[in-house]
Amino acid sequence: MPGGTDNRLIVLDLGGGIRVKASGDPGSTVLSRFFSGYDRAFVLPDEREELEGFKACLALNRSHRHAYGRTHSELVAVFEDERGTLLGGANLLATGIDSGGGLPPATIALNYVYVEAAARGRGLLRVILGAVRELALVALGLDRASLPPAIFIEQNDPLRLTAEEYAADTAHSGTDQVDRLAIWAKVGARVVDFPYVQPALSALQQPDDGLIYAAIDYPHSAIDAGLLHDHLESFFGISVRKGVAEVPDGVAARQLAALGARAAPVPLLPMEPALDWLRSGRPTHDFDSFRALAKTSSAEE
Repeated sequence: MPGGTDNRLIVLDLGGGIRVKASGDPGSTVLSRFFSGYDRAFVLPDEREELEGFKACLALNRSHRHAYGRTHSELVAVFEDERGTLLGGANLLATGIDSGGGLPPATIALNYVYVEAAARGRGLLRVILGAVRELALVALGLDRASLPPAIFIEQNDPLRLTAEEYAADTAHSGTDQVDRLAIWAKVGARVVDFPYVQPALSALQQPDDGLIYAAIDYPHSAIDAGLLHDHLESFFGISVRKGVAEVPDGVAARQLAALGARAAPVPLLPMEPALDWLRSGRPTHDFDSFRALAKTSSAEE
C-alpha cells in the first residue's frame, strides 16, 4: 500500500505449521498478545517500552507514514503454531529507502524480538528474521521479489552492563549475555562500527549507551553512511522519540550529524573474535565496549 496508512492485519503462512500475524493498529489484539510475551522477556529499565509506548509508536502509522520523505510502517507481530500457541513476537519499524546502487530498498529496525522459552532450540529465530523481511516488504508496498531489507538490532553490551544488570537480565531471560550474542552471530550479526547511543524512550528514562548496534546478514562489509543516517533518522523519530521533537543538539541529533558529515562507509565488525576473547578469559579492562573489543580482536586475526 504505497500511500495513506497501513493498519491492516497481515497474516502469512511460514510453513512447518507456523504462521505470523502482524498489525500496525494500536487497538489490535495482536499488540496485547505480543505484549504478553514481551513483558516476560525484557526487564532492564532503559530498554523497556511500556504498552502505552507501543501504542504511541503504532499511532504514528497515521501521521508519519511519509515522514522524512520516506515510507514507514511500525508493526507488532506474533508467531503461532497450528493450535494458536504463542511461539514468539517481534516489534519492528520498516522504512523504505531509495538509495539505489545495489543497496537494500528498505531497512528494518528490529526493536524487540523474543522466542518463548518452550519454543527455543527449534531454529525459530531464523524463521522470524525471514518473516520480518517479508512483512516489511508487504507493509511498505514493495515487490516481494526485491532485494531483502537490511535488518538492524540493538543488543546488550556485556562490557557496559553492571554486574547487577548482567545477572538480572540473564536470570530473567534464561540466556547468558555472551551466549545470546553468539546466537545472533550465527544468524549473521555484525557490529556496526559507530558510537551508537539509544535516545531515551520516554521522559522518565535515560539514553542508553550500554548497547551494541548490529546489522543482520548485511550483503556488504560496510554500510553506506547515507543509508545508515536515513535509517536512524526514521528509527529515532518514530520508534524511539514517538514523533516528539528532540532538544537541540540532543543524543539523536549528534549521531545523525556525524553520519551526515561522513563520506566513508561504516565498517561492520565480526562478533566471533570478540566472543572467543571473552570466553577465553583474556582481560577486557582496556576496552570500554564490545565494539572496541570487536575492532581489536578482529584486527588480530
